[in-house]
Amino acid sequence: MKQKLKALFPEWCANNEQGLNPTILTDDLDSLLGCAIEKHVKGNDINYFYNFNKLFVGDSQDTRKAIGIDLALHKGKSWCNHVVRISKDDYVNPQTANINALLKIHSGNYFDKYAMSTVLTMWSYYDLPLPETKEGKMLLLCIDSGFLGHYDDRFKDVHNKYLRVLDFPELIDLLNETEKWEYFNLQRRYDTKAKIQLNRNGQLTTTLPLAELQGLFGIPMELPTLQFTLGFKFQSAEGTVQQTKSKDELNNVISFAMTGKNKFKYTKLIKEEN
Repeated sequence: MKQKLKALFPEWCANNEQGLNPTILTDDLDSLLGCAIEKHVKGNDINYFYNFNKLFVGDSQDTRKAIGIDLALHKGKSWCNHVVRISKDDYVNPQTANINALLKIHSGNYFDKYAMSTVLTMWSYYDLPLPETKEGKMLLLCIDSGFLGHYDDRFKDVHNKYLRVLDFPELIDLLNETEKWEYFNLQRRYDTKAKIQLNRNGQLTTTLPLAELQGLFGIPMELPTLQFTLGFKFQSAEGTVQQTKSKDELNNVISFAMTGKNKFKYTKLIKEEN
């Protein structure tokens, strides 16, 4: 990652002390691989699972502050790739490691956004070596369909700009040498859009081929064996920029993300379970 961008990230990102913060996993590959990176680099283990309606906890005795992974938290530490402003002057969580937040992307300049994965941000920030194989590199671009912007003339220049800032010119060359359908095939082959869920016993399950993905990415990938119990419930809501001009008009926000130039989703806390 270019130093000019890296210098904008919150100070906690550069702290290399081991095991300081448990991580919050959400329901997809971007979050799971992001959690794996946090464990690989800093020894931070998953202790929470967030499915956007509820937060589940593994070890309820763990009082350390958690890091949300691929989670647009309104407060607290998080790695994220979402647009989190409606207006350019909206409050933004100062502890979020999010390129779109750091570069002040909002509904008004929405199409200047970083439109790749949280994982790719983390990979760049932590200066991890790219996967050894071509397929591994392509699969990295498959996460959150991070390849798509390259194949759309409206967004190609912006897409390439971010890959240069992330210091991944090799991935631009790869995208130039490959075609969109090849990435769609990889997404199907490795079931990259599969969800992570809790079963009736409170244990996490997924159809993601974790052993194969671990081999391609070169980073250990596994689900925790903890039994999770309900911690908090949330209310989900949606809105438009025509109705809500600023995120500051919303109350009790837990997470917030723009889902399009004129639309957003957010959650707010409604109940705590004892």
